[in-house]
Formats: sequence, C-alpha cells, structure tokens
Amino acid sequence: MYTSPSELDDHRAQVSTGWISRYGLMYFGQNIAWSTPSQLLIANQILIWHPGNKEQLLGWLMGVGGITSMAGSLIVGVLSDRTHSRFGRRAPWVLGGAIAAAAALLGAAFAPGYAFLFAIWAFFQLVLAFSITSAQTIPPDRVPTQQYGTISGVMGVTYTIAVVAGSVVGAMLSIKIAYLITAAVLMCGVLPFLLVDRDQPSTKIVERKAHGPLLPKWSEATDFWWVFITRLLVTMAQAIALFYLLYYLRDRIGMKTDAANQGVMILSIIYAVCVIITAVWSGRSSDRSGRRKIYVGLSSAGVAIAALILVFAQEFSFVIVAAIVLGMSWGVYQAIDQALINQILPSEEDRAKDMGLMNLAVAIPNAAAPFIAAQVLAQGLGYAGLYIIAAGLTLTGAVLIVKVKGVR
Repeated sequence: MYTSPSELDDHRAQVSTGWISRYGLMYFGQNIAWSTPSQLLIANQILIWHPGNKEQLLGWLMGVGGITSMAGSLIVGVLSDRTHSRFGRRAPWVLGGAIAAAAALLGAAFAPGYAFLFAIWAFFQLVLAFSITSAQTIPPDRVPTQQYGTISGVMGVTYTIAVVAGSVVGAMLSIKIAYLITAAVLMCGVLPFLLVDRDQPSTKIVERKAHGPLLPKWSEATDFWWVFITRLLVTMAQAIALFYLLYYLRDRIGMKTDAANQGVMILSIIYAVCVIITAVWSGRSSDRSGRRKIYVGLSSAGVAIAALILVFAQEFSFVIVAAIVLGMSWGVYQAIDQALINQILPSEEDRAKDMGLMNLAVAIPNAAAPFIAAQVLAQGLGYAGLYIIAAGLTLTGAVLIVKVKGVR
C-alpha cells in the first residue's frame, strides 16, 4: 500500500541535537570505512603489486565491489522491513553489518595479493551496505519532515569529513595501520547511537499494512523514479570524474606518486571545507523554505562546471579551483538529496526496501564508473573526454529534477 509523501511522519516529535550528533557520528564511521581504502589504500596496494595494468585491475575490483554493494542494499532493504526483534527493525542490521565490515578491513590490511583483496573487498561492500542502508532508513522512520533538510545536511557534512579523514589516514599512515584504524573508527562511530538512541522493539507489532511490490509502480511513485534517475546521473558524473583522481594528478598534471598522494589529501581538505560551509547553510535554508528542487538543480549544474574546469586544467592550481567549485556544489547537493529522498519514499511499510532501491542510484554508478572510465581512457579520449562525459551527465540530471511534482 502506497502513501503520499505528504502523509508521512508529520506527527513525529522533533529529534534532539544529541540524537542528530550521534546519528552523524554513526554515519561518519560508516563512510570512513569505505573512503579510506577506496581513495588511496587499494590503489597503492595494486600499484605495488601490478604497476603495469593498475587502472584495469583497480576498475575491476571497484566495479565488482559496487555490484555486491547493490546486492547488499536490496537484500537488507527487504529483510529489515520484515525484521522482528526487541532491538527494532534497523539496529540488528546496522550493528551486524558494521562488525562484518570491520572484520573485512582487518583482512584487507594483511592481503597477500590482488586475488585475496578482490574477494575481501567484494564481501566488505556487501556487508557495509547492510549497515549503511539500514542506518539511512532511520531518519524517515523517526524524524519529522520539517527536519529532513537538517538531518540531510548533517549526513552530507559527516560524509564529507569521512572522505577527507579517509584521505588523510591513507596518506599519512602505512597501509596496514590505516586499515586497522579505519576498522576501529567504524565500530566507535556506530555504537554510541545504537546504545543510547534505541528503537522501539518490533516483536510486538500486531497489525501492519501489506508490503508493496519489490519495484514501486511508475504510475504510483513517479516522483520516486524521477529522483532515482536524477541521482543516478549526478552520482555517475561524480564517480567518473573522481575515480581516477590519483592517476589524473600523476598522468595529466605530471605529479610524482608521493606528490599526487599529498595532492589528493590537499584537494580533499579544500573540498571538505567548502562542502561543510554550504551543506550546513543549505540544509537549514531548505527546511525553512520547504523547497528542495531548486537546490538540487543548481548544485548539479555546479558539479558540471567543476568537471569542465578539469577538462582544461594543466596545473595543480586549476585543480584546486575545480575542488572549490565542486565542494560548494556538492555540499548543497548532499544536504538536500537525502531530504528529497526521505520526502518521496512511496511506502511507509517498505521504507528500507525503497531506500535500498534508491541506493542503487549510487551503487550502480560506483559499479559502472570504473568500467566506463577505463574504456574512455583505453579508447584514447583521455581525461578531457572523461570529464566532458561527466559534465553532460550531471547537466542532464539538473534538468530532469523539474519532473518531480510532489515536492517544491
């Protein structure tokens, strides 16, 4: 049974600042878990083992990891909605997925070669998706609509800080130590929220509405699918543009490996500061105005501008300018994207399942972008061709957001 977004959750009391802070800490821990390995650690491991075909091997590893992440989001979405436990529907999956992901990080730290790392990363992406998808469903479960922008802004900020922290940890520490610290941060981030902000038990639920089909019907969930398409395009552009950043700095800008590693860290910090500034402001501003689409459209256009700057960049200073534009734009996008998603989820009884489907709009690009980027480079289009494609995708997403009718 489907419920219009405007009918969902308006009766809920506002959550406290402490609740929001602990949720942000949990989201930080979950995102640093993948950002540290995927930005530098895995790329450097492959560079040590197979320097001659590093791009292809990295692309295959990340691509398959994206596929298992998609599977994890879908599986946990269906199971979480149907979970009956004294800890609620979400907490068992958040915790179980985090424990398994931390164990996988420990395995990756001591990987003897590419094949082992390939397998452990695929498993890691599967179980981390269990944890993240379940955690992302908590706000639409327990937060009122008028706080969606604030929560989404906090998610955008903590996500970005996690990305920066991941690059710093990866650049400053040895590969093994970086993996171990990342696993510890994941668990320390997840536990406070689960211990303090416990959900209502789901063992005593007597009457619940029927679950809907696996895929919401287009006619009944048009806004859901337009947001899905827009998110898919913008995320694909982001993934294509940033996937080979380390190699871009080496091969296009001409930086040596150590300098390129430091360059990734510098760019990440600049990017993060810009994201934090715009995410905090835009999330609250969106809540006050009740508008979402204008923020998503303009920020998507900003991502395209950043990609076009990288097309013509010849020096590191131009890449810094692109990082500033991208950070400011992505901060707005991150702050509003999740709020928009929370507001257009079509089924109250299938929130985790629908959130898992919506997460495919992130997982599909993460799976496909490595293959697309590798093929673009293999065909001789170079990094200029890569970033032109990225700009075109995100501009298309910016235009299509106007198709969403149920949200201003």
